[in-house]
Amino acid sequence: MHSAPQSIESIEDTGHPDGERPSDSANPDFRPLLTFLRRPAFASFAPSRLPVWLWLGWIGLLLLVGFLSTVFNSMLINAFHWPAPIVSPWQYFFTHPSRSAFAILLVAPMLEELGFRAFLSSAPKFVFIGFTFFAVYVYWLIQAFLPTPVILRSSWFAITYFSQFWPVLPAGAISFLLYRYRQEAVLVFFRQRAGWVFWASCILFGAGHYQLYTNHLAWWAFALVMPQFLTGVGLAYLRVRFGLRWSIASHYAVDILFALSCWLHYWASSSWLDFSAASSFGLLHGTLVTVAAVRLVLLAYGFVVLWCVLRFLW
Repeated sequence: MHSAPQSIESIEDTGHPDGERPSDSANPDFRPLLTFLRRPAFASFAPSRLPVWLWLGWIGLLLLVGFLSTVFNSMLINAFHWPAPIVSPWQYFFTHPSRSAFAILLVAPMLEELGFRAFLSSAPKFVFIGFTFFAVYVYWLIQAFLPTPVILRSSWFAITYFSQFWPVLPAGAISFLLYRYRQEAVLVFFRQRAGWVFWASCILFGAGHYQLYTNHLAWWAFALVMPQFLTGVGLAYLRVRFGLRWSIASHYAVDILFALSCWLHYWASSSWLDFSAASSFGLLHGTLVTVAAVRLVLLAYGFVVLWCVLRFLW
């Protein structure tokens, strides 16, 4: 006799049913990245285990893809003379460290994962929690087509960022009603249209980062969000295969490494530190070297993972 299958919701909560899990080969959802992208599907079994050394490999791949696509962006800007601003709100955020910047950095990756990837699941609570935050980001994207002033001061920028989450209340109410009265219909749609849901989350995640490249709405800014789009694809795959906790951890790792590199460069080129003090210079120099070495090692690891992905081994 066979025991009744355990729901995907309880599996995501506890990790594995009854302390066991099926082998990856028995689960058609646990496929290599390129095979998965041909036909995305949400996992119907417990998320696969992810050892730390494999996770670092995925981080390396995300950093590598981001670096290569950023270089490609520079080529596009130079080739077509797109008027990318010297300073945009988000560029200001990444070059002027402050308490507000730290606050956003500690919150934004978690919120973006809840909004764009929590619902990449068959578990009801993940679907409807994700829908709540996803609606907020869709509202933001629609609002971007309306004329709004650009605020570059990081303190006001942080206030503006957090104050725009008010739609989470009506979105949560709608999500709760759908969960209460139309749960099965919504879950059937997510299962049958998994590919559409997956790619929509990746596309909107990329499109939502257009403000990295312009102070005003411009079509070419959406052509420059390839680094964010590809990062979103990688994070979405990690979420489906290994669970939401790993996509959140990966998002934090990528953002923190990028922000820390930018901030250290800003500190090194500013008058914040008294470089006549050997201790200050030595601390800064050591931190810069450490961060640079970590990024280089992860980028090198990313080339190895890219080779594995192209050979359908990852």
